[in-house]
Amino acid sequence: MILNIKIIIFKGINLTQIKNMKFKKSLLCFLILSGALLKAEEKYQLNDVVVSASGFEQDLVDAPASISIITKEELEKKPIKDIGEAIGDIPGVDVTMNKTGTYDFSIRGFGSSYTLVLIDGKRQSVANGFYDNGFSGSESGYLPPLNMIERIEVIRGPASTLYGSDAVGGVINIITKKNPDKTEANIEFNTLLQQHSNHYGNAGGFNAYVATPLIEDTLSISARLKYYDKAASDLKWPTPVWNSSQQRPDNYQIASHSPGAFTSLGFGSRLNWTVDDKNNIYFDIERYINEISVNSTSSRAIKSERQLFKDNIVLNHDGNYDFGSTNSYLQYGSTKDKELHSQIWVGEGKVVLPWNLGQYGNLVNTFGARIDYEMLKNDQASAGSQIRGKNLDQTTVALYGENEYFITDDLIFTTGLRYIYSDLFDSEFMPRVYLVYHLNDNIAFKGGVSKGYKTAAAKQLTNGYYNYANGNAYFGNPDLKPEESINYELGVDFRVFDFAHYSITGFITDFTNQISSEDLTGMQNDINCSNGIVCKRPINLGKTQTKGIEFAFNTKTYNGFSLNSSYTFMDNRYKDGQKNWFGGDRIENLPRHIAMLKLNYERGKFSSYIKTRARLDTIAKAKGGGNRSLPWQKYKPFYIVDLGINYKINKQSSLSFAVQNLFDKNFFDPQVTRWDGANPAGYANRYQDYTEGRSFWLSYKYDF
Repeated sequence: MILNIKIIIFKGINLTQIKNMKFKKSLLCFLILSGALLKAEEKYQLNDVVVSASGFEQDLVDAPASISIITKEELEKKPIKDIGEAIGDIPGVDVTMNKTGTYDFSIRGFGSSYTLVLIDGKRQSVANGFYDNGFSGSESGYLPPLNMIERIEVIRGPASTLYGSDAVGGVINIITKKNPDKTEANIEFNTLLQQHSNHYGNAGGFNAYVATPLIEDTLSISARLKYYDKAASDLKWPTPVWNSSQQRPDNYQIASHSPGAFTSLGFGSRLNWTVDDKNNIYFDIERYINEISVNSTSSRAIKSERQLFKDNIVLNHDGNYDFGSTNSYLQYGSTKDKELHSQIWVGEGKVVLPWNLGQYGNLVNTFGARIDYEMLKNDQASAGSQIRGKNLDQTTVALYGENEYFITDDLIFTTGLRYIYSDLFDSEFMPRVYLVYHLNDNIAFKGGVSKGYKTAAAKQLTNGYYNYANGNAYFGNPDLKPEESINYELGVDFRVFDFAHYSITGFITDFTNQISSEDLTGMQNDINCSNGIVCKRPINLGKTQTKGIEFAFNTKTYNGFSLNSSYTFMDNRYKDGQKNWFGGDRIENLPRHIAMLKLNYERGKFSSYIKTRARLDTIAKAKGGGNRSLPWQKYKPFYIVDLGINYKINKQSSLSFAVQNLFDKNFFDPQVTRWDGANPAGYANRYQDYTEGRSFWLSYKYDF
């Protein structure tokens, strides 16, 4: 895990004595962001700085990973209520609305359950296996107030060497504002009004943040508050044809898996103590209360509601010493509802050591150790479940190290290795290697190989029946193995002088031991498998491969105009003989093409953007847990246009306005999937999700 790591150069070393320019610029990043006062003979225009790729601050162009940055200015000018909406414009990221009303996201074909979400380097996810019956998408709603976010860093691709087993698909690190030297406060109100409010829910909320020093240069405190409330959608299937006088219940007409109501209240506080110029300690505590309702979730037209309480407590220490820097912390997290309780305890310590090797270059070593304990207690499991009322726990211990070697001014070689031990699985090594080569000041090549690793949920190891959901009875499998991936990537960055930045990245991910499910034949005499209920258990069946290429082109502002664009091609296929419903080997629900084009304009206090997004060529799959096919092979193409305007009224206040789905394209196209003349007709949406019609978003922000 990482926080805002800072490195202090050895005493007696002058920056002008270091020959390696890239290493010198990295050290300048460390010191400038630490607030250190430096006297150097040369001045540099620094690139964007990131902390997530290696565990310390460095130029984005030197980072040993495919990484994207979302600035606070970008976040504040568009409608964002959750993590999915925040990262939706990044290459390789696909975003779709789920039945909780928040947005699911995938990075290079790996869903949100394979992506580690951090706030200031600290894990935010719950114990593995906490969510079931489709509620996992609600995790995206735990986004801090936008006015306390400094930036968001997104690693595209496996990062298990530094971050452990949850980072198979990538890492999202939300960096918040640091302790202030003067009082600052702001509040933001927002509302979302639907043009078709009879079908889609209106929304509103506010964000507040205040920070102030208590003792100058020593003690400060901050507090934050976030509230968001969105009404449920009211999408209905067409009235079916009947061959009898039987009446259909009202619930049966609600579109299955359409978004329900969503309410989120989050609040927290951080106390920061600068002990001296070498030591800093902070204590952070927060709570989220989320109320989620889901519309018709199955052929039984069930409407589900849950109230979740999520707590997080962190005690953190940062040290900046003559030999380097350290970071250590303790963390406790709890997420629960009436019958489910997840707890995590984390302890981690890390040291970052810079070395000047003279004519042999420069080296930065990172060494760390981490222990995780997670526990899940499930009192809502069905009667007869072997996990009902029991504590399912797992302890994981990890040791890791990484070396970033600045061989020359233009060549940076990174190697890393993580050893992980779990009391439920065998131990495992997770290596990575990465190379960055600067051909000149404008062209850089980057590439590497890394391993991803993810353990199964403890409940999936149960030797017997453990739950009923989605119309299926689920049994465990004690022989499950962790899922593993190997990721290869190669890219090139072009900087067209000071005008534009263009990047191309190709990647291949081989995924093995993927946890799939199989029907249990010969189990129909089991009481849990009666009345047509299908019994399933998890198995390590899946082998998949993803090949893709990402393009990004961004310009600086010229006569007020700038451009942001990205395109991703992905080919996701089964490699173990498994087939989709249509007999092919392409994986369902993953688009082959994702594109985004955004034109920005700024003039004085006024700024605006118009943006279009597209998801094309997606193999369809029925929603829910049943084995249901669809009569069409692909979802309809998705494309949408949004318009946004921002006006800075004065130094303290600003007004933002956006029209989402500018041309009011209808993404609700229900069609019959089955009808046998006796039962209600079955319907499904021809589009992948229930994207809303035209809506109007208004936000007012005031800085005190």
